[in-house]
Amino acid sequence: MEQTLSLLKILFKEQRGNLVSIIEDFQIYLNDKEILRLLRGGNSTKARNREVPQDLLHEIKEMKEIAIDLIKPRGIYNIFNSRNLVPRFLFEKSERTVLAVCTIGENLEKRCSEFIKRGKLSNGVILDAIASHAAEETAEYVNQKILEEIVQETKGKEITYRFSPGYCKWSLEEGQKLIFNFLQTASIEVSLTKSMMMRPVKSVSFAINTGLEVDKELGIKNCETCDLINCAYRKVK
Repeated sequence: MEQTLSLLKILFKEQRGNLVSIIEDFQIYLNDKEILRLLRGGNSTKARNREVPQDLLHEIKEMKEIAIDLIKPRGIYNIFNSRNLVPRFLFEKSERTVLAVCTIGENLEKRCSEFIKRGKLSNGVILDAIASHAAEETAEYVNQKILEEIVQETKGKEITYRFSPGYCKWSLEEGQKLIFNFLQTASIEVSLTKSMMMRPVKSVSFAINTGLEVDKELGIKNCETCDLINCAYRKVK
């Protein structure tokens, strides 16, 4: 079963002399299979083939109905000259780089905490899985809209898959500082802590390189080429 959220709206706002794009009020999908996969914490054949208790499916349905009104997907991005970005090994073969941040907001995160504080651990855990799934779906949606928006500008050029700080040998601290220095994420109510974690927690930051000879191995092409082994989102063994 899938559930959707609202309709797309793209705003253009001037920040630091640049016209940035803000995406909000768009549709994302909440898929039961992906929520179950996150709850099971792995991708083993045994976990996938295990029969799902009906009471768990019912609880997931109930939590999705709560979540759908609390998720507020938003994203912000802009395109920059890759020569101005560091570390150079990530951007030296690129001509232009898209930097982006997206989030589902803090409402669902707060509700998860409320359930756990009230002793309703199961509800809190399921809502957290839904929130993680929603954040990844938001990142995928924002990524796709970016590709659609830059299709003319990148005609005849290569485009990497999106890659985030903490991946592709891009240190979390260096990557987060770069992205948040270039984007005024207060527009979508996302901030960065001293430990380089984003608030709200269910937020995603990433970059996309474009150019005639970009190094596509730097991007997260798929789970087979991603260098983060112990990842809840991994879809291969």
